[in-house]
Amino acid sequence: MSSSPGAAGAPRFRLAAGLLLASLAAFGWSVWKTQFAWRAGWGDEAMPRHAQADPRALAGGDLTTFHTGFIPFGQAADNLPWRWAALFDEGDGLFDKRFQPGDGRVASAQQDLPGQRRSGLGPLYNADACSACHLRDGRPPRPHEGGALAGLFVRVSVPDGRGGFHAATGYATQLRDKAVAGVVPEARPRVEWVEEAGRYPDGQPYRLRRPRVVFEQLAYGPLPPDAIVELRSAPPVHGGGLLEALDEHEILAQQDPEGRRDPDAVSGRAQWVADPETGARVLGRFSLKANQPSLRAQAAGAAFDDMGLTSPVHPRQPCLAHQRDCLAAPHGGTEAEPELSEAQLQALTSYLQWLAVPARRGLDDAVALQGERLFAQIRCSACHRPDWVTGQQHPIRRLRGQHIQPYTDLLLHDMGPALAGRPDGVATANEWRTAPLWGIGLAARSQGYTRLLHDQRARSLEEAVLWHGGEAEPARRRFMNLPRAERQALIRFLETL
Repeated sequence: MSSSPGAAGAPRFRLAAGLLLASLAAFGWSVWKTQFAWRAGWGDEAMPRHAQADPRALAGGDLTTFHTGFIPFGQAADNLPWRWAALFDEGDGLFDKRFQPGDGRVASAQQDLPGQRRSGLGPLYNADACSACHLRDGRPPRPHEGGALAGLFVRVSVPDGRGGFHAATGYATQLRDKAVAGVVPEARPRVEWVEEAGRYPDGQPYRLRRPRVVFEQLAYGPLPPDAIVELRSAPPVHGGGLLEALDEHEILAQQDPEGRRDPDAVSGRAQWVADPETGARVLGRFSLKANQPSLRAQAAGAAFDDMGLTSPVHPRQPCLAHQRDCLAAPHGGTEAEPELSEAQLQALTSYLQWLAVPARRGLDDAVALQGERLFAQIRCSACHRPDWVTGQQHPIRRLRGQHIQPYTDLLLHDMGPALAGRPDGVATANEWRTAPLWGIGLAARSQGYTRLLHDQRARSLEEAVLWHGGEAEPARRRFMNLPRAERQALIRFLETL
């Protein structure tokens, strides 16, 4: 008896259905891999060196780099998926690109070929590229010993009588010492270094220095006598993605505004700022006084303040109302099409997110390990918190749950009157964000010199420690009272970070 047509067709139907399901699964897998999986932040490569490394070396978790050359701060995290790697490379190019003055064309009409300078600089500015202040993603290209400022700028603020500040009449709070043709710079500052001698309790002498800013030209009149004049120097930018991923609640939990929980009355408090795009009150994390809430805001703010580049965050030109030559100069964009596009700002932000952290070195160095114990013993770690685990809320999964060693609490601390600047947000004149220490021992390898603190006054790690005051005064005194060999051991430890 012959089989029915329906029975004969069943195997063919099952085969077709199976092929269809397999095709849909393959298509779904392809879509997942190309459109979604890369967003987690990991590529498909193995990471044996990280897996086998001593955990103490992994300062940036699996965003640690073991690069041993002269660019320790400019390395991408290992094993990035190709889309993140492409964004990193694009952001790297923008970071190094030297901008040229605006030519009157909008951004979409500009050429942006490899090696070509993009339009939009100024008209008033301090630098023509991110790398002009952050050479190899570190500090400025050379130490400042006189002459025109390079990688540094001057801020001038006038107290408002209510604990805040405003700009001096006729000037922006950040003086722009360079300008395009036909525009007058706001000022021509130079720096003189004033030295002072000191001596440890054991008799060893030391010398410190502080900057004195002198203005050879002020384009819009004299500054008021109560003006606060600050020299600022660019810090390294590696590890920003990990600091951005730290849990806000854990940062806030460290606060002790009255210093009641600490034996040295170390207080620490959070900085609160207005988000430049939404106006919302948010936690500050970046910049010297933690007055930037995110890497996006930091990148856009530096592009605007330092280079005069407009962006979706800062769409209007930085010219003041009375600076008619600045307003009349050709620009490289409009409010609708700013000089730094949304895509470029995203690439710069991605670049900063994925800059790796140099591995800690000297793990078998007995002197450095002694210095590490002394660092904790004299309570430097009260502010320079060694260990963190990033939070679980960051949109990029790879940045979550990373065990890192940044040596910062991201809080504001009173550093004493010798380092006083201007009030900024909730920060008083004496308060500064605890600077991360990861990579600090590689400054000379990267830049070819060592200059530390917010204005390059410290010529060594030792001088940087000796400038600590305020809440850090007890720790500084303990450092000074250590025997010379132990002081050297503590410095040796810092050199391994």
